[in-house]
Amino acid sequence: MGHIGIIAEYNPFHNGHDYQLTTVRRLFPDKHIITIMSGDFVQRGEPSVYNKYLRTKCALLSGVDLVFELPPLFATASAEHFASAAVLALAATGVVDTLCFGAEDDCIDDFDTIANLLVSEPEGYRKLLKEHLKSGLSYPKARSLSISTYLKKPHYKDLLKRPNNILGIEYLKAVKRFHLSFTPIIIKRTGTGYHDLSLESSLSSATAIRSDILKNGLTASLENLLPKAVYGLLTEKPFARPLFPKHFYPLLQYALWEHKTNLTGVLDINESLANQLAALSSYPADYDSLINQLTAKNVTASRIRHGLLNILLGYTYKDMENAKQNNYITYLRLLGFNRSSGGILKQMKQLSAIPIINKVADASSLLSKEQFAAFEKDISVSDLYRHVFTATYHQIMKTEYEHTVIIHEDVHTF
Repeated sequence: MGHIGIIAEYNPFHNGHDYQLTTVRRLFPDKHIITIMSGDFVQRGEPSVYNKYLRTKCALLSGVDLVFELPPLFATASAEHFASAAVLALAATGVVDTLCFGAEDDCIDDFDTIANLLVSEPEGYRKLLKEHLKSGLSYPKARSLSISTYLKKPHYKDLLKRPNNILGIEYLKAVKRFHLSFTPIIIKRTGTGYHDLSLESSLSSATAIRSDILKNGLTASLENLLPKAVYGLLTEKPFARPLFPKHFYPLLQYALWEHKTNLTGVLDINESLANQLAALSSYPADYDSLINQLTAKNVTASRIRHGLLNILLGYTYKDMENAKQNNYITYLRLLGFNRSSGGILKQMKQLSAIPIINKVADASSLLSKEQFAAFEKDISVSDLYRHVFTATYHQIMKTEYEHTVIIHEDVHTF
């Protein structure tokens, strides 16, 4: 029997995530849930609001059985690379047969149609895309308009405006491109929209929750937006303190100054953005002001955030190209599991196409020289997060070598 694969960030874990897991448990009571989760930096091009170990505990408390880390090169990448790496990581476990994801719409046939188009990329579609890009549209807008025009489905323009829909289509695209035998299941998103900042619904968005934590900290006003056990964990644990882009901004300013004349090889930095950054004689006082200053008609704020983060983390186009040539994922880093899932973990170790790393210290003996160099880079990215946390809160976190796999004594029976 195969199991459920979920790709997530849990940034932070909230009632919407709990709803998804509860629904999956109801639909597939005999299957385990395996999650590929972003680490200390996420797909928005920002640090995660809480560290990956806290978020792993939140996931295990809420019904996830095994949590693996999506390496930061992919966790912070564009939707296509994020989805490709995460889906391939689930496939590498050898035990997943169902891919479950949340989306604003649950029209699987429409998702499938769009994914097929994006995989095949017929000449007519590519011509439309080229024309719309030449007109000055950003890539997301040009692609959306090209898809809806080519397929003669005007309503697809609205479908492709919704972030979780876009990511879901990328998941299906990856499944098709890599010829994976996954059954896709959509759990329709409920509550407020992805970008909605309202906190009136108990199913408020992660964006709204992060925004309130940034302004006020984790206060009692957010208690009804998080599962009880998660809220308790985040209010009781001494290291449950949030980090935001502003905490990394001094380091980003230094990185921009140090590399300002040599940015064109940095991932997600095109020539235009590199020139803009090189021309800055001084940097704005805060991170958001820098984003606003750089935003242009044909470059999204999201692309700028990704580019700036890659300057800070040191990721290049060459890094991504090398990863693609090596099928993206070369190891699975286990962060935590429910004890009742130990049998699945043993099965994975027999079936997995790539090494499963339980202890960081074992990585050098499990990986090739090239793979271990990439792994060490992943470790250094988490070290950066740890150092900024210590500088911000004057609390020393464990190093990656000191952390152990989290084992949760769960109550699930199978």
